[in-house]
Amino acid sequence: MIFSVSALRRIWLGAMPTTNNCRRAPYPIIVSTLLSVLITLSNIAYANLHYSEGLIDISAVTADITANNKGETKSYLRRDAIDYQPLSNRTEKVEVVLDSADQKVAIERQGNKIVLKLSKTQVEPGLIYKQNSSERLLRSIYSENKGKYGWVSIELSQDFEYQSYQVGNKITLNLQPAKGLTQLSVPINQYSGVPISIDFQNIEVRSVLHLLSQFMNINIVASDAVTGTLMLNLINVPVDQALDIILTSKHLGKQINGNVILVAPLAELAKQQHTLLQAQQQKVALMPLRNEYIRLNYAKVSEVYALIENTSRQTTVNNKRINSDADSQQQVLINNTLATTLLSSRGVMAVDTRTNTLIVKDTATSIDNIRALIAKIDIAVQQVMIEVRIVSATDNFSKELGVKWGMLSKGVANNDTLLVGGSDQTLADLKKFSLRDTTFKGKPVSYPDYGVSRPDNLNVDLGIANPAGSLALGILSMSDLMIDLELSAMQAEGRGEVISTPKILTLDKQTARVSSGTKIPYQSESEGGGTTTQFEEALLSLEVTPNITPEGRISLQLNIENGRPNPVGDGVILIDTDRLSTQVNVADGETIVLGGIYRNQIFNNVEKVPFFGDLPYLGRLFKKDMRRNDKQELLIFVTPTLITEKALTH
Repeated sequence: MIFSVSALRRIWLGAMPTTNNCRRAPYPIIVSTLLSVLITLSNIAYANLHYSEGLIDISAVTADITANNKGETKSYLRRDAIDYQPLSNRTEKVEVVLDSADQKVAIERQGNKIVLKLSKTQVEPGLIYKQNSSERLLRSIYSENKGKYGWVSIELSQDFEYQSYQVGNKITLNLQPAKGLTQLSVPINQYSGVPISIDFQNIEVRSVLHLLSQFMNINIVASDAVTGTLMLNLINVPVDQALDIILTSKHLGKQINGNVILVAPLAELAKQQHTLLQAQQQKVALMPLRNEYIRLNYAKVSEVYALIENTSRQTTVNNKRINSDADSQQQVLINNTLATTLLSSRGVMAVDTRTNTLIVKDTATSIDNIRALIAKIDIAVQQVMIEVRIVSATDNFSKELGVKWGMLSKGVANNDTLLVGGSDQTLADLKKFSLRDTTFKGKPVSYPDYGVSRPDNLNVDLGIANPAGSLALGILSMSDLMIDLELSAMQAEGRGEVISTPKILTLDKQTARVSSGTKIPYQSESEGGGTTTQFEEALLSLEVTPNITPEGRISLQLNIENGRPNPVGDGVILIDTDRLSTQVNVADGETIVLGGIYRNQIFNNVEKVPFFGDLPYLGRLFKKDMRRNDKQELLIFVTPTLITEKALTH
């Protein structure tokens, strides 16, 4: 066995680098370390130990695989044995599965390329993987044969850092962009040990653990069940990660207690923990019980009772699943530990709803744990004041245009013919007349006075009901013929807002409802054949459930309904309902506007005299037009406000 002279000189003189995880070793420790290495690595033909800038390299190989090899090719590597996986945090992984763990592999970095040289191996040549994404570090993987060596080249797109290790016949390379090129300096893992490179062939597990304990400067205690050998090839791997890799490959576990690490098979560790738990349970079984009365301030005692009871009952169900399997025993350990933090197997509880008091009889430890739980959950629930403004915006427009006209002729003097036009009221007035005396050309004459006056003489009445203004024209011709024409028109515009402002105060995650409206009676048939009076509600109601998020925002589940009575005649009343159901998330004191309920009613009506109203030009005198346009939009303004304890006191 040959050691590097410089490395022996450094170890002998204790000139190890003084980093955080590697201190100057005293003389006796170095001597014992060398002796253990000489004994355990007696089957290794060559070993080289050296330190370089805090990087510890340990290599032990049976031959230099980069030297000329005159043997025949014995292994073959297919392209599907090489796998690429993009991981999180911009980390990428390449895995190479060899035919056997005894294959010799040299890993070299050549610029932005990593080359794996496989001795005595023929590879399937060609391009294995290629990508053009600028977000990925790996650019391509290709394989080729050079002489009696198989080469696997991994080309990267930028400067990089990598870790490589071999467990069994699998080589793993973790790739990551150089820290100086990334905005977020995220490590590949959470290991912080000194980087180490190891190349061992058939070394005992206990010997590797002993070496790692020296480099990590910690105490490692190995169980008698830790046996076997392994082959390792780790390059630039933190020493604490190397320990985990070794333990995982041999199905071992570790238990840390201060600066001492206990290494044993997983089943043995689980058995020890189970034995420890049983001892703790026996200790609890012998502890005295005491009574405790815990009065709650805000939480309901029945809900706290159910919380503790359900946790204990869940653990009892899990206890029935105990078997000899180590994983099941570990699960029972977790469940029992959770249960003992609340109520032991001997503990009992009762509640007094009148005083909101929880009565517990259990050990002092369990009572303390229950009190700690209650202290965290028995707190005042925040309140939310929710103000809602419901605005019904209306925009009305109506326009009417109508005409009244007629003519009347009274026979006077020598005209004994009566011509009359007008309504039926005019005809009735004609039956009532009186004689008047006058002189005509010097002779006394008498004539009837019928008493017909406007508006009875208007025989076409298409005026509007409530005119805003009118224009009357009187035309007199032929001495006693009178034609009257009256135009009436009305145009009205109106805009209005109907505002309702309900306010409601509720607790976090508690539904509250407020409503206001009327009850509308209606008749319905009863089973006996008679009629009964029932009522239907036309309400403006608000139902809200707030949920205060941890960052102080308020999530609201809103149900808003606005019902209005709408009589349609014959005693029938309909209820027009606007309903809105939504969930929103707003900040404290912020106002949001909800809308989208929009109505638009357009009415066009024409009243006319048959035939005459259809005459060209003159038809305008025999008809009335009415046009109406009503617009209505429902807007809802919601403002939630957190009510603080200070606001309540004022």
